[in-house]
Amino acid sequence: MTEVRTITLARLFAEFTNGDDTGWDAERAWLIAQHPRRLARIKAEIENGNFPPIRLDLAEQRVVDGHHRIIAAEQLGRDSVPYANAWDGSEWWLQASDQGGDDMKAAS
Repeated sequence: MTEVRTITLARLFAEFTNGDDTGWDAERAWLIAQHPRRLARIKAEIENGNFPPIRLDLAEQRVVDGHHRIIAAEQLGRDSVPYANAWDGSEWWLQASDQGGDDMKAAS
């Protein structure tokens, strides 16, 4: 069963990597430049109460899923985000909200 908790963005940015070791400033800039429509869609979803937990690798202290949701929450002025253990045995990736075909032209 998935246990959902919350983590402050300040703690997340300080203690967890974005997973590819480019750092959060580079990750944020890339997502804003490459996926503005996806971020806008995710912000609207968050404002409408749809905020699936981001997925953290707690042992390696890295974000596995939810990079777009993190930046969208930050842009909305949120202090914290919901999270769950990425390796809790659930098949969470089948419903990951960050997936989608937004901004395909910007990404190419």
